[in-house]
Amino acid sequence: MSSSRGSSRDKLSLPDWLPRVLLLPTALSMVAHATLLVLFSITLRSCQQAPVGFSNEPTREVGIVVKQAGDRPDAQVAGDPNDVPPSDLPTESTAANDSLAPSRSTPETPPADVTLPKANAASAIGPGVNLPTGAAVADPRDPVKSIGGARPAATGTAGGPPGAAFMGTRDEGLKVVFVIDASGSMTSYNAMQVAKAALMASLQALDERQQFLIIFYEDKPHVVKLKDELKPTLAYATEINKTLARQKIAGIQPGAGTDHLPAIELAMKLNPDVIFFLTDASDPQLWPRDLEKIKLTNGGRIRIHSIEFGQGPEFPQGNFLHRLARQNGGTYRYHDVTRFKSP
Repeated sequence: MSSSRGSSRDKLSLPDWLPRVLLLPTALSMVAHATLLVLFSITLRSCQQAPVGFSNEPTREVGIVVKQAGDRPDAQVAGDPNDVPPSDLPTESTAANDSLAPSRSTPETPPADVTLPKANAASAIGPGVNLPTGAAVADPRDPVKSIGGARPAATGTAGGPPGAAFMGTRDEGLKVVFVIDASGSMTSYNAMQVAKAALMASLQALDERQQFLIIFYEDKPHVVKLKDELKPTLAYATEINKTLARQKIAGIQPGAGTDHLPAIELAMKLNPDVIFFLTDASDPQLWPRDLEKIKLTNGGRIRIHSIEFGQGPEFPQGNFLHRLARQNGGTYRYHDVTRFKSP
């Protein structure tokens, strides 16, 4: 019995190296944990240190300087003495600051060595025709000179009605009628050609908001119809209508006789803002009863400007054209036809 128990105990005994093998995973785990602790400690110390390039450096405020429109390029801006001069800044920073500076399309004053161009007088229209000085080339926006007793005409300010000009007389209005003497006396001294050229220049200066009508007259009025209208009609100053009007004007020939009143009355029936009335005839004239009739019919609605083509110096006493303009809020202008240049 004893011998059999001893043999079974010998069979159950464990090898001597087995405990050491069982302890190996434990040792490896301890080494791994120790390694992790060392790495964590190193990482923590590195995070507590200041980043490279930021330690022991003086702090400085950084700002953006906006260049004002009136600054001179060579002007220096007072600031922090520690700021880096603009020449030392990198290219990217300089470009960024320049992009913030407000642009300026034109300088306040032109350079000293630049000569500004002067406006040239408009050339005469039509072959061989030279307009008198100041006629038909005046800026419609300029004020007009009023004779005694007449109220000044409007000046065509920005936002107001557009201007119109004829033979040196200027006014503003949306509806303009030209009444021009076409009697036989207008053939003298090239007067008719000068009047036509001035009329074409005046039409060309109108804009499409404005309307116009042209009346030539001798012993009776003749309306310039652009499209064979049945009755006198104001036309808008489009390029097509102005071209048609120039073609019609070119074909007008002086006739016989002179009668001012029917032409003026016809122009007033269209209720324009402005009438430019041109004649070379001081005789026959409009009598006081005719002038009173025009004044009452007008009622201050329309400004009538008188333009006289005379021979020699202006008559100082005045005539019916002075009174016509004065009684209807217009102006009077005189042109000596002997100074017109022949074709």
